Amino acid sequence: MAEPIKQDGAAQASSAGSAEAPKPAATKPAKPPNPVFRMMGLPNLPRKLPSRNWMIFWTVLVSFTAAKMYDTRQKKAAQKKWCDLVAHIAQEKLDVRQMPRKLTVFLSAPPGDGLGPSRQYFKDYVKPILVAASMDYEVIEGRKEGDVRYGTAEQIRRLRRKKGEKGLTEPEMDTAMAIDLMRERLMLQPEPGVKGDLVLGRHTWKEYVRGIHEGWLGPLDEPPELNPEPSPTPAITPEPSPIHPPTESRTENPGATTSPEAVEQISADEDKKPEEKKEEEKKKKPYPPPAYLPIHQYSGSPLSPHIPTVLEPSEAIHQQHLLGFLKTPQRIYNWLNRRTLQDQIGRQTAAIVLASNRPYQHDESFAMPATLPSESSAPVATRAPENDQLDTSPLQTSSNYEQQGLLTEEEHYWHKSVRQAPADATKEQIYIADIVFDPRIADRMRKFELDHEQEERAQKIAAGDESAKWAVPVQDLRSKKPIVTADEDSMA
Repeated sequence: MAEPIKQDGAAQASSAGSAEAPKPAATKPAKPPNPVFRMMGLPNLPRKLPSRNWMIFWTVLVSFTAAKMYDTRQKKAAQKKWCDLVAHIAQEKLDVRQMPRKLTVFLSAPPGDGLGPSRQYFKDYVKPILVAASMDYEVIEGRKEGDVRYGTAEQIRRLRRKKGEKGLTEPEMDTAMAIDLMRERLMLQPEPGVKGDLVLGRHTWKEYVRGIHEGWLGPLDEPPELNPEPSPTPAITPEPSPIHPPTESRTENPGATTSPEAVEQISADEDKKPEEKKEEEKKKKPYPPPAYLPIHQYSGSPLSPHIPTVLEPSEAIHQQHLLGFLKTPQRIYNWLNRRTLQDQIGRQTAAIVLASNRPYQHDESFAMPATLPSESSAPVATRAPENDQLDTSPLQTSSNYEQQGLLTEEEHYWHKSVRQAPADATKEQIYIADIVFDPRIADRMRKFELDHEQEERAQKIAAGDESAKWAVPVQDLRSKKPIVTADEDSMA
């Protein structure tokens, strides 16, 4: 019988090791889900890329959010640049008997909307720069078409009366006149120099120009044809009929032919106070009142003898306002590009605060598209946008003013209700009418414009090369201890 082959110890150890199965590696317990995601109803975030639809969603969302955050940051930087440019004016010394410089702000409701958007627009883009310079301002608002025109003309008429110009009737005492009288008694003088007007929007600019002409060329009192007195109606006596002759009726009591209700009504009308009758008459008058001076009478109206050689400078600021569902893409773009709008408005507002101005230009290069005939006379007019398709033929006139073409791009985006015929045919439509200028007024107007030196300084402030200029150095008093005198210590 054959004996088995013997193997050495190394061979036996290797065969024994290969026969044993490898032990599995110890697995780590699963990480518990984030409690925040669990409370929000979200599972654990996967370690792989999401699906195509989720990628599209997150890409659009993150891009849109990043674009808005960048725009907001740049808008604040642009606003800070112009605020720092005019901040030194807030610390200039002012005499105790002197009033600070006061601007006049004109704003009105955009066509087809209310006054709220215009107020918010002024608060967001214009007011921060005025506040940085501690600039005082007076606001003339218009809720409907014609309010700003009447407010501008009434302000000029009040100035003419204050300078000594007399009208047919003496004006009644109002709040503005009472304030001026009190300041004269206290010997408070306005700050000498430029004041200025800030006009928000093309629609307000049209009313502002119309009001300036009415104020300086029109009469001080309301013309009688605008408020005609009712003529007494003559009593009509009926003629006797030949078929039925009149019968005479006599009575001893004359009041017997009148009913008791009619007697009470007559006595009540007689007992009415004259003040109540005046209030009723005021309620019947339309507001705003019609213009004292029609446009076609500009050339034949005498200029006020108290008009200054140069009128207060003005600046028309663009108002971005869109209505309608079809303009949603444009509104989204404007919403993501507020930084450009803030920089443009900040530059114009800084020019107003710094009182840097120049005359309006008068050249043929400012010819505006128009539909008026070429033989139209003296006052120059621009085109009224009857539809969105504009006629590009220039106005064939001998004079063209820069004031006519300001903010014309806004008219393309006005609501279509502006171009509809009003219910009252006698009401003047200023928004769709042409801007008409009398040369005596147009040549006296001036425009605010930032000079080159201030523009370069603003760029240095934005780049960080120059800090804001302060009239008085700002001291940080937080690190200093308060000084307590002996009197204050004894009182404590």
